Amino acid sequence: MKVPRKRKWIDRGNYSKLILFNQKELGLKALVQLVKIKPKSRVEPHYHKQTKEIFYILEGNAFLYFNGRKIKAKPGKVFLCEPGDVHGVINPSKRELSLLVFKINPKEKDFYKN
Repeated sequence: MKVPRKRKWIDRGNYSKLILFNQKELGLKALVQLVKIKPKSRVEPHYHKQTKEIFYILEGNAFLYFNGRKIKAKPGKVFLCEPGDVHGVINPSKRELSLLVFKINPKEKDFYKN
């Protein structure tokens, strides 16, 4: 059994992330991270050309945008984001939104603003 090594949170302004398992540890072209979206903030719409993402909502309520659709995100919901899907998050609440993000085939700098 692998236990995540102690790592530091990475601050991205409106959100922060903690990589739980990287590609080397998983033995796959994938990684697992915990993401926290600050209250009253957003992650601007963007897309990835190669990375596939699976979002699993842990705590909080917010809205995810997928290709122009607004979807309520609440604990227990899971979302699949394919390469090319434009996506973003709006957290209008006073509580932080916590989610697990599984990235498949992640590439450095595979982040494009819409």
